[in-house]
Amino acid sequence: MPTALAAEAAAGELAAWEASVTDTGAATVRLPEQQTEEPELDPVQQQIVTVAGWLAEAEEAGQKLSGAEVARRLGLPPKTGQRRVNAAAEYLEEQRRQQGRAHLRSVSR
Repeated sequence: MPTALAAEAAAGELAAWEASVTDTGAATVRLPEQQTEEPELDPVQQQIVTVAGWLAEAEEAGQKLSGAEVARRLGLPPKTGQRRVNAAAEYLEEQRRQQGRAHLRSVSR
């Protein structure tokens, strides 16, 4: 019966795809929902996002977040902790720039 189970699994995967044909005969394929979401972050990217949150919290509290503290929290070498702080600062700056541009666009229209 392993073949029957494999066939059922394959049929289930195919059911996740939807296709429609227009009157011109052109087919449109829609991706399954899980594939249309943002891709998962790799471990380094996830650490940068996490550190960005810590950095924002520290800024709001009027404090600084050191590379050594980040390294301690993440269990990384100090140099790597500092790299994560630098990358997180760049990430936050880019996020703020994008939010600022979105705000300007919506106001100017």
